[in-house]
Amino acid sequence: MTDTTDHIQHTWNLHHPGHGDRVTIDLWTDGYSVRVDGGNSESTEGGRQDVEKLLERYALRGYWVESDYPVNDPAAHDDDTDPDEPADKPDACPECGAPVEHASNHVADHRQGDAWLCTGCRWGEWI
Repeated sequence: MTDTTDHIQHTWNLHHPGHGDRVTIDLWTDGYSVRVDGGNSESTEGGRQDVEKLLERYALRGYWVESDYPVNDPAAHDDDTDPDEPADKPDACPECGAPVEHASNHVADHRQGDAWLCTGCRWGEWI
């Protein structure tokens, strides 16, 4: 591996809980080069499809994905939406017009789950 990440589009960090081995899989910004550090330390030219195959192969050997994140992925920076937030967000609170925010695992009135909550009057709607 190199000290610079300018050539890396996305990184996956894998861990084997049984013996503590770590593996890093990098998809390069060219969209098809894949480099594995640790484990078998291999390189491929199959892009994201090869990454998926590698992840499956390592999962069968007992590894699990500890983290994955975009490094220089332009698609990840174009979208400002929260991936955990449902797509049906109300434009504004129907009661007072203030913005609403997503509350995951909200608890109220003996009920628990995702909800939209008003930032002003605290109006709420279960999702």
